[in-house]
Amino acid sequence: MDNDSPQKYSFFLKNNTDQAVLLIHGITGTPSEMGYLGRKIHKAGFSVLCNTLPRHCSSLGELRKVTWQEIADSCIRDLKKLRANYRRVFVGGLSMGALMAIHLAYQFPDDICGIIALAPTLFYDGWSLHKGKIFLHLAWQIPFLRNLINIRETWPYGLKDEYLRAHFARFYKNASASKFDKKTLLFGSPFFPISSLYQHSLLTKLVKKELPAVRNPILILHAREDDMTSLKNAQFVLNNIGSLDKSLVVLEDSYHMITIDQEKDKVAQEIINFLKKTTG
Repeated sequence: MDNDSPQKYSFFLKNNTDQAVLLIHGITGTPSEMGYLGRKIHKAGFSVLCNTLPRHCSSLGELRKVTWQEIADSCIRDLKKLRANYRRVFVGGLSMGALMAIHLAYQFPDDICGIIALAPTLFYDGWSLHKGKIFLHLAWQIPFLRNLINIRETWPYGLKDEYLRAHFARFYKNASASKFDKKTLLFGSPFFPISSLYQHSLLTKLVKKELPAVRNPILILHAREDDMTSLKNAQFVLNNIGSLDKSLVVLEDSYHMITIDQEKDKVAQEIINFLKKTTG
């Protein structure tokens, strides 16, 4: 595989069991943000698949073109791949990926044993966001503007871990919107296209309508201090999803990127406990 390939950080960790987990990274993100979690789940006895989402880990121009339908189609293919080879399949995702996991459960309720919603993002209302974000809702309604405007990722980059945050900061600070940097494969896009926010908003509207019909067991994990999306997002999912088996774990020492932040081990263990409980 080419060292600069968008699939460089995709992974499929196989185990000799009949159980598998599909992990979905966030919009503008990369499979590397799911790598630590994937290895922990694999060690616990599950096969784990996480592919690069369409048009991700590539140029900013390519990322602007992605639609939520493209992402959904890709995740459906991955789900079908796992269901063809494993008796029990779970689906989990981070941020937008959490919404996509719920959407898949709505579409294929009998194919999914449980949902893992990590920092589910229905609305961007975190404490670090600029107060002028209300104008973004106006901008993305206009095709010309939503294909033109990009938001540079800024402090704290979804991370409370200062050491890890410093690594992200060095990359994001010097990133150029006009030039592709292969470090995007590891860190994700240093820019958030308004067009991606628009696609996220379309998926959000759909998932809000689907929530009451989703009955699969679900585990929700969200940081109390999430800088991008407040705890209200997780509480909305918890209160509106139709599942009878549902729980919310609130993290006290993390920001948005809970799969790699300071409580990543707690996140992994809570998920493993959920998988084993639901399997049993």
